[in-house]
Amino acid sequence: MSIDSASLAAFAAATQGANYSQQVATLVTRQALDAERSVAAYVAETANIPAPPPPGQGQIVDVSV
Repeated sequence: MSIDSASLAAFAAATQGANYSQQVATLVTRQALDAERSVAAYVAETANIPAPPPPGQGQIVDVSV
């Protein structure tokens, strides 16, 4: 049983194509994750977080006698 060069070349091309597709998919996934992280960081930086109330404000004081 011998393997002809055409089938060997076809196998090599298919393997190379699969590896390339996997590399492209990995790159696209990494770029998508980086974009999501960038958006999350931007939202966190620009969020309006209210300042805490000054000491003594916002507390309930019982003034009943």
